[in-house]
Amino acid sequence: MWIINNNDKSIEHNGNVLYLPRKEFMIIAYLQENPDRVVGREELLRNVWGDDIVVLPRTVDVHIRRLRKRFPDAPITTRKCYGYMWKSLQ
Repeated sequence: MWIINNNDKSIEHNGNVLYLPRKEFMIIAYLQENPDRVVGREELLRNVWGDDIVVLPRTVDVHIRRLRKRFPDAPITTRKCYGYMWKSLQ
């Protein structure tokens, strides 16, 4: 089970409370807020980094890779050529 706590910017997973780097937390929170919907790199860049910062689209891939390494069982799936999706566990 994944619980995102926006008040203290923590993630509870399997009973463990974790504090992630800011961008990783924001990516996981955004994906979980949009379950079962493909979210493209550009959308993640706009909603996590904002419009005022120039960041390469592949930066998203690097952060997703870090999240997958940290959480091998995270329900983040890739839709090739489209983006990423948080697969709800209903």
